[in-house]
Formats: sequence, C-alpha cells, structure tokens
Amino acid sequence: MDGALLGAGRGEQGEQGEQTPRSGVRASGPRSGWDRVPGAVRATLPLWLASRVAVALLSLGAARALSTSPARSAPGLRTLWDRWDVGLFTKVARYGYRSPAYSDRTEVDFPGLPLAIRFAHLFVRDWIAAGLVVSLLAGVVTAAALWRLAADEVGEPDARFAVLSLICFPYAVFLFAAYSEGLFLACATAAWLAARRERWWLAGLLGAGAASARVSGIAFGVALVVQYIVTRRGEKKPVFARPAAALALPFLAIVAFQSYMRARTGVWTSYSDAMRAGWHRGTDWPWSGWAATWSTATDGDGASTFAWFWRGELLAVVVGVGLTIVLLAGRRWGEATFVGVMTAIMASTSYYASGIRGILVAFPLYLLLARAASRRTWVAPVYLMICAPVMAVLVIAFTQGQWVD
Repeated sequence: MDGALLGAGRGEQGEQGEQTPRSGVRASGPRSGWDRVPGAVRATLPLWLASRVAVALLSLGAARALSTSPARSAPGLRTLWDRWDVGLFTKVARYGYRSPAYSDRTEVDFPGLPLAIRFAHLFVRDWIAAGLVVSLLAGVVTAAALWRLAADEVGEPDARFAVLSLICFPYAVFLFAAYSEGLFLACATAAWLAARRERWWLAGLLGAGAASARVSGIAFGVALVVQYIVTRRGEKKPVFARPAAALALPFLAIVAFQSYMRARTGVWTSYSDAMRAGWHRGTDWPWSGWAATWSTATDGDGASTFAWFWRGELLAVVVGVGLTIVLLAGRRWGEATFVGVMTAIMASTSYYASGIRGILVAFPLYLLLARAASRRTWVAPVYLMICAPVMAVLVIAFTQGQWVD
C-alpha cells in the first residue's frame, strides 16, 4: 500500500466535507529505520502483534488445560487453527475449484483468500501456516488504515480505541484464523482511506480486492459509488468524470469470478447452486429468514452451542439495522450504504448464517465507537468489559473444534 495513505494526515476533508484534524509535525533530524515506517503502522503494529501473541497463547493454553490426553499429544498451533472453513479455503488454494481432489462445494468461497494463501505458500511451505501468515499481515494493514481513518476524525490519541474495539470484537477469532474476513477488512479499510483522500483509482483497485474476498464486496462497491457522489457534489465537482470509471473495478472483480465459474461449471448460478447443495440455503424474504432462525435459536431441545450462535445471527441483523440508522442520522451516507446493503444481503436468505462475521467487517462500527469513546469516557471500558471475555471464549471454542459460525 502507498505509504502516504497510512502516514500522517494532511488536513483533508472527511465524509461530509468537514475539515479533519491535522496530525503531529514530523520530527527533524536523522531518522531511524523505525521512524521511516508510516506513522499509522508505528501507532498500531505493537498493539496488533501483541494481540496476536495473546490469542495464540490463549489457544495453546486452553488446549492443554481442557484436555485429558497425554501431554506429548497436545496439539500445536497449526492443528488448533485448522478448523472449519480453513480447510475449504486451503483446498481451493491447493487444487482450485471443482477439483477431483475434494467433493466440497467451494464455489461459495470467493477467490481472494485462496489466491493470497497460494502466494504465501511460495514462502511458507505449510498451507495452514501460509493462511495464518496472510491473516496476520492483512491485520497489519487493517489496523493501520482503521487507525488513520479514526485519527482523521478524533485525533491520534483516541484513534487507538478503534483498533482495540476491532481486536476485542466477539468474533475477532476470524481475524487470526485463515478466513476471508481479515483480507476483506484490509482491502476495504485501505480503500475507504483512499476514497477519503480522493484517490479513486487506488480506492477502486483496493475495493476490487475486497470484492474478491467476500460477497460483502457487493455492498462495499455500492458504498464507494455513494461516497464518490457525496464527495464530488460536496466539492461542486462533476460526478461524471474520469475518476468515476474506477468505481467499476469492485464489480468487475465479481463479474470476473462468476465468469470463471461459468467457464468451469457451464452455469451462471454456481454460487447459489453450491449454497443450496452444501448448506440448504437460498434467497428468501428477510422475515422468512428471521422466522426460521428464530425457531432454531429458541429450540430448547437443540444443542446449546448451536442455539447460542443462532441467537448471535439474529443479533447481527439487529445490530446491522441499528448501525445503519445511526449512520444515516449522522449523514454518513457512504458508511450507511455499506452496512445497510450488507445487512440486507445477509438477511435475505432462508436462514441467517455468517451474519455476525458480516458485522465483524463493518468497519464503520469501530469508527463510531472511537467517536463515542472520545466524547464519553465510559464507552471504552464498558465495551471492553463486555466484548473481550466473549472474544476469549470464542477463541477457545473455535480452536477446540466447537462450532463458531
């Protein structure tokens, strides 16, 4: 990523056209190697790496504390984090889609993460470890971009809470595991920062990266269009201009993937076909999906683990709707579009699934929390007191092979 994006702010305009705070003045004199690192990376890298060490130690400690097996057979980090969809992404990275090497319907997994894992595998010869490295590095970018976005609004001292609220989000386990959320967030937050700087071609290119990682890229592409229109109109610039062409890049990434799958399968509906065949899930009215999920979540005879995670899916839709309303009230049109369209997509299915992972990648939430914490001192401790323990429990559940959607 261009270091200028992650470096010091330059008093540029925010989403509504207001003047954003300037960052500190660069120190004079000889600069060390660390001083040459972009300011946003210097501000967030220690926190991000410390959090990764903490999560790794938590997973290793739980595996030993909760096991009655001989100490010599205690699983290592690689085994603990080879769970659930990690295997699916790894299969695509190794063999591609619709390979005779496996029978899983992986057409629902967008190609961004498998391609990144395949590239990382050139340097890290274990496939699971390569996926962990991708998530680690994606988090470095996400933390820096998120901090820069928050610092432009609330100043540098209060911007750290935006990163901390992401790290402690209940489902942040998926930022450590080789899942697509980390790569999506890295591309999306960096793209949004580029859009704030009115570097539309860079924003479009990074938006294409986000669209290659998750279906949420559709919502993000629409949000970039709205942000572009709001910015251009606010500055009384023509909307139909050369930079507008960059907004097509996220959608072209999705079209390219679907065209590739069409060439492999012979149909344009491979994504929806795989979703129905593998997960018995299709498009439906939001209220139908709510009713089906509610029924499962309140089934007293069902497994407790599953019941609580279905309740989390219901909560995700509520949070998505509520966050959209708050962002609309704040006239943050681009951010509201991203969260609103993403919530509509995840709610318009026959039952809700992976919705709370959608809220995990809703970066406007962390910017909102940073703004709230800068005004009210109780916000940060209350959030951390509630979310951090839940996050720790879900790390243990995931690495112990319990279902975490």
